[in-house]
Amino acid sequence: MTDSSSSKPPRVRAWPHVKRFWPWARPHRKYVYVMATLLLLSAPISLVSPLIIRQVVDDAVEHSSRDDVFFWGAMLVGLTAVSVVFGLGIGYSTTLFHQKVIRDVRMRLYRRMQQLSWRYHTNQETGWLMSRQVDDVSNLNGVMADAFARAGIALVRGIGYLVMLFYIEWRMATGGLALAMLIFGFEYAISGRLRERTKLARERWTDVSSALHQGISGHGLVRATASERGEAKRFAGVLHASVRAEVRKSMFALWTNHVFSLIGGVAPAFIVLAGVWLIVTSDFTVGGLFAFFMYLVGMFGAVSSVAGLNPMMQSSVASLERIFEVLDTDVEVKSPPNAQRPSSVRGEVVLEHVDFAYDADHSILHDVELRIAPREMVALVGPSGAGKTTLAHLLPRFFDPTSGRVLLDGVDLRDLDLDWYRTRVGLVPQEIFLFDRSVSENIAYGSHTDDLEAIREAARAANALEFVEALPEGFDTIIGERGVRLSGGQRQRLAIAREILRAPDLLILDEATSSLDSETEALIQTAMERLFEGRTSLVIAHRLSTIMRADLIVVVDGGRIVERGPHSELLARNGLYARLYRSQFRNESRPTEDSVS
Repeated sequence: MTDSSSSKPPRVRAWPHVKRFWPWARPHRKYVYVMATLLLLSAPISLVSPLIIRQVVDDAVEHSSRDDVFFWGAMLVGLTAVSVVFGLGIGYSTTLFHQKVIRDVRMRLYRRMQQLSWRYHTNQETGWLMSRQVDDVSNLNGVMADAFARAGIALVRGIGYLVMLFYIEWRMATGGLALAMLIFGFEYAISGRLRERTKLARERWTDVSSALHQGISGHGLVRATASERGEAKRFAGVLHASVRAEVRKSMFALWTNHVFSLIGGVAPAFIVLAGVWLIVTSDFTVGGLFAFFMYLVGMFGAVSSVAGLNPMMQSSVASLERIFEVLDTDVEVKSPPNAQRPSSVRGEVVLEHVDFAYDADHSILHDVELRIAPREMVALVGPSGAGKTTLAHLLPRFFDPTSGRVLLDGVDLRDLDLDWYRTRVGLVPQEIFLFDRSVSENIAYGSHTDDLEAIREAARAANALEFVEALPEGFDTIIGERGVRLSGGQRQRLAIAREILRAPDLLILDEATSSLDSETEALIQTAMERLFEGRTSLVIAHRLSTIMRADLIVVVDGGRIVERGPHSELLARNGLYARLYRSQFRNESRPTEDSVS
């Protein structure tokens, strides 16, 4: 974890970020117009009220007229009631504006996160992305258009108050103006430092969110390995760094607030004393002093509103910078202009001289050439880390080759419409992901159907119908995050049912049946046979039974295809496949082995 003292974010100008943000709020600007109109309509009340107070006080002191006091008092109550009505309207408009803008920003950010590549999501922690979506979007009040509208109207009000101060007593008003300029100058001087500390505090909180997410997600592993103390110590370290950054930010804000309090508390006292001296030495009245003080408080309030926009804006700009980091990330894999959408798919897949590297120092695949004929099943085998999964991930176009081409029916995948193409590709990964939704929703995911009979038939074909119907609410049963309420075999059968319902032309499958009991494995093998029917398939094989069904076995080692052919031919070569067979597959089933020898 980087210490705050050695990780100062670069100074970034706030205004370009604000100008970029405002167009997002434009569709909801009517609420700002309503709010600004109500603020302007309420402004005369705040300007008239001190004059009424002056009249009431002077009448009471000089004439002791009870009727006049009651009249002007009733007038003040009426004006206050009108102000309350205006305030409710202002609050309602502001709330609607904020919530609608924040909703739109969240949707824009969510869509971008979904568009970003597999590589991006692999490199970024979930907590890091969650912090942008939750914390940073919630912290945008300081760059909302209504905040600037409020500040602008507060500035207009402040000028009105200042004019009235000079109207009542110009000498005292001069002191008030000097005080306002002092506050503005101080606020401007601290703005950059405040944004730096705010951004650093948010970065440290992101680290906390990420550590918390990992600790909860990995709860089973933590408990199983008795690592609670180690995880708690790690979380304490991250939390300490966050608290330290937050304390530094808060203490800086506290210090500035106390400076403002000192200025705002001592200076008005001197101004009031000056007013008392003028009452004694001139024709200045007690009512005039009351009115002057109310205008002075109003002007300081307006100055505070305008000056307070800056720290709030600095905090929001720090969040905007982090949001734009995500929005400005290039979409690595996307559809080209004039993308092709073929009317039919035969299913021939060809890899031509394919190289792939995650970065310049980590080359994974080297000059891979492979042809998968339509409706052919190819099994990928090889030692761990050979590049099998990376090769398989090129087919759904999670990545593009560093060099070379991947073709579908003779067309480079990069020339195809990405959404169209991925509807033609099915994927059953080794780690099955299911949503915390109903069984039927998980099976129908990606097929865009609510046909319960079709969902039921897909479950039947995947040998999942029996256990689904035994669930408390059948197909309506909520299965928990990642399907935690189901066994591994049940999750895998639901994933197969999902692909059976989608009926893709091309299937990629990372078989993972080695840890299942023999009965469950038999059910899944039968379901997979139905899934393979009539479609081109690439399977990362973990079981001999899958290899034996393959039309072609491809052996990968060190990112290269080192052998290819049928089972018996590869055994006869006595190469890598034969060694893998003897070490990994031979003891699976003696009858199966005898049948192929």
